[in-house]
Amino acid sequence: MPEIEPLTKPEIRTEEQPWVTTAPNASGEKATVKSLATCSFPLALAIFLGINLVSGFARPLKPLSPEELPFKATWECQRAKRFLADSQRQAPQTVLFGSSLMMIPTTCAEADYKKTLIDPVVDPYSSRFASLLNSKESKTERAFNYALPGAMVSDHYFIERALFSQTRKPQRVVLGITLRDFIDCGVDTPTATPAYIHYRNYLSEEALDEVLQKNLNFWQKRNYFAERYLYLWGRHNEIQKLATKPLQATYDKLVSQLGIDTKGVLGAKVPEDNDSTTGGEETKKGGDKVDAIMAAQEVKPGNFVILPEMKLPWQDNTREYKKRFAHKNEAVFKSEQAFLDDLLAYNSSLGIETTIVNMPLTESNMKLMPKGSYDEYKAMLIALKTRGADVLDLNDSSFDLSCFRDTVHMNGRGGAKLLAAIASHINTNQDELAGRKNRYQKTN
Repeated sequence: MPEIEPLTKPEIRTEEQPWVTTAPNASGEKATVKSLATCSFPLALAIFLGINLVSGFARPLKPLSPEELPFKATWECQRAKRFLADSQRQAPQTVLFGSSLMMIPTTCAEADYKKTLIDPVVDPYSSRFASLLNSKESKTERAFNYALPGAMVSDHYFIERALFSQTRKPQRVVLGITLRDFIDCGVDTPTATPAYIHYRNYLSEEALDEVLQKNLNFWQKRNYFAERYLYLWGRHNEIQKLATKPLQATYDKLVSQLGIDTKGVLGAKVPEDNDSTTGGEETKKGGDKVDAIMAAQEVKPGNFVILPEMKLPWQDNTREYKKRFAHKNEAVFKSEQAFLDDLLAYNSSLGIETTIVNMPLTESNMKLMPKGSYDEYKAMLIALKTRGADVLDLNDSSFDLSCFRDTVHMNGRGGAKLLAAIASHINTNQDELAGRKNRYQKTN
């Protein structure tokens, strides 16, 4: 009689229990892989920290000079490159600082003044403003538009420390500011902005340490501590430069061995720095170009062309500023005040005339500000005047809604009016401004 195998209960698989192999060594292999993965991370971390510790003491990488820094298609990098190049013989007589509230109307007014397309990437000058100044050098007067989208006051301080010196400096600085530049709730530390990240590379560790230890609280210094004490992270630009040459050599060798013709790919024409013209559909979308200035896209010639007499449709950016003004952001406000104080003192030490302009805003934007914040901001401006700073308040009813394209940004008409008001103030108070430039009194 044949042997009958006993019946076994069939295995029932639920959705929560997928089929699992019953191979004899499967669980062992899984355990081994899991064990290796568990051990690998602590080992890699220990190696990284060890290399970082040794490098931190030895500090083998020499900081790059500004000319050696990797180029990036950002406003910060483009403006620094152009300012340094144009200052080799003589720095521009005037530098305009501010956020997009200064940058956009000044550029739109320039297009209207010249009656031609303006590409702010390759044409950062305001000949309109220069023409309004009563200068002994009227024929050679240059006004460099160094306003940056989203810039905080601290950003302008780092730009100045990076680029200005006794041998390379403008005669005057015009700094356009608003409350947003001090309390933007999208910024919790001045060391997190694109401008700081770029311009810190121009300064020594000692110079950074001196100002950051003084102006920031412990939490705001976290990025700085990471850059300083995690040596490999803080010197990533130097490491990138070291790796570039061997990688490029390997690439060239591989391309040569494979017989690939790169001329058709890499030989395509790219816009030159002096080519700021576009055609067809591009000229029909001028408003989009203005909006693009404030967007996070590559800053290259041709991407931001501004048309003359551009009719910009009204935009309601209330939602954006509700976020920016979500709360008083007192820690950042305190830090930004300290940086403004340092900026004014630095300019005074270099003999640079400085005019602070309280920029025009719409009433609807003012209503979004945290209660009491604007009063504190105005009190700060009054205190600056008592210590010798030149402050021009243009946030008044003379700039009506016809001057604006949204609740904060002015159009070409508003830009022309803004530049005329600033120039008139400078021309009227020339002697007083010249006398003030070395007399600013710091608070700390």
